[in-house]
Amino acid sequence: MLASFTKDFSVTWQNPADGELPWLFDPMHLPAPVCQLLGDFWERMFSKYMGARMAYVNGYAYSTPPTPMPPSPEILARGVFDVWTNDYLPQVTEICGRLRAGNYDAMSLADLGDAIDRIMAEAVSGFGYTMKPIAAFMGPTFGFVEFLQTELGPDGPQLAATLLQGFENGTAAAGAGLSQMAEEAAKRPAVADALRQGRFDSLEAVEGGADFMAQFRSYLDSYGWRVDSWGFLDRPTWAENPRLPLTLISHYITDSERSPAAAHRRAIEQREEAVRDVEGRLSADKLPPFRAMLAASQNHVPISEGRALWQLITVGSLRVPFLALGRKLVAAGALSSPDQVFFFNAEELKQAARSPSAELQVTAEKRQADFASWRELTPPPFLGSPPDMSQMPPEAVALLTLFFGLAPPNIEGREIKGQAASKGVVRARARVLRDLSEAERLLPGEVLVCTTTAPPWTPLFAIAAAVVTDSGGVLSHSAICAREYAI
Repeated sequence: MLASFTKDFSVTWQNPADGELPWLFDPMHLPAPVCQLLGDFWERMFSKYMGARMAYVNGYAYSTPPTPMPPSPEILARGVFDVWTNDYLPQVTEICGRLRAGNYDAMSLADLGDAIDRIMAEAVSGFGYTMKPIAAFMGPTFGFVEFLQTELGPDGPQLAATLLQGFENGTAAAGAGLSQMAEEAAKRPAVADALRQGRFDSLEAVEGGADFMAQFRSYLDSYGWRVDSWGFLDRPTWAENPRLPLTLISHYITDSERSPAAAHRRAIEQREEAVRDVEGRLSADKLPPFRAMLAASQNHVPISEGRALWQLITVGSLRVPFLALGRKLVAAGALSSPDQVFFFNAEELKQAARSPSAELQVTAEKRQADFASWRELTPPPFLGSPPDMSQMPPEAVALLTLFFGLAPPNIEGREIKGQAASKGVVRARARVLRDLSEAERLLPGEVLVCTTTAPPWTPLFAIAAAVVTDSGGVLSHSAICAREYAI
């Protein structure tokens, strides 16, 4: 479908084949280009589980409109929360553990190369378990949003989303774990002082530090293998580089009211207030359907954020075998650094494992340079004409608007008007972060401004006064977590 894509993002199109839609969009809200290995992973996953084709232009990922899988017979019989919790979640958990536990260093370079397709297939399968519940848990919520929009007007979607916040979920649990670590640090004055001063390397040696670090490593075992965002296979996880979570813990010690635990309490209060508000505005005959739809939708956030947690852990777990392969290619003289392995697709790595050559490093360095250049570009949200919503089925329109937030920009002079995802007014300094590696620049009380967020970003919401993103609708991850943190 694509012929070329230049530095200023002008596009030359070929005529689309019969039956193809003449537009592509960014399905993962990726704020940066995707390395070649992750691009290979996305192509396999989206083709198998979403019936979509991927295209990569200057490293940025686009896809034809994805089609979620219909609910399985098990989901229809038992309910989506039951199947997700008792069937799918144990499967993806086991797969991620297996990906990280492999004895890859004991394998020969050739044997590890031969295992690449199996490793990729296992990771795709694990991620696939997070894709299977989509239609089943989003469908009731889309109907709930439509109902409240019809009955209460334009603020219906925001109210519907507020009614779903404050329930236990994977992202909230990760934040609560950091709050608990802050409480543990506060009990140990020497540990708290070291954290406030940024002396992270010496934590083990201070009084109480060994016990604190044992608990912190246990936290990282559970949540530290998430990548920063869905597109960042090439970046270390918290388990590999724990500086950011330790920095966040130091902020929480300084101001306990800016902690995930305090935010969770505020989110519950806002949800309960929203229930009273809506029930006071609805007529008596509308209360029974409202309560039924609310009950049917209340598993939305636990499933949505549980999926997001394990999607990012799946991608993070994939780093382990490929970094092992990278180390073997360094030992063979084919690469200068193990992380250069991420700039090749699976087929190229299989060939490199069979016959390593110094030419591989030349290619890696060229691709790394291209990658750095592409990061300076601002990609468009679509390739081709924006979709005509009037020609799409209602469920597709709901997905594209409520989750992806696809809408034309609303700019008047120097003012940009977006979609309100959680209520409130804040006036504060804006802090623009291009990605999570800049997180230490965010100061308590500032407005976080970024392209999008993923679960590892959300502990920042505890210290931010507000968040503004370039993409996402009222049911996007960023919007859900802003409400979970009551900002």
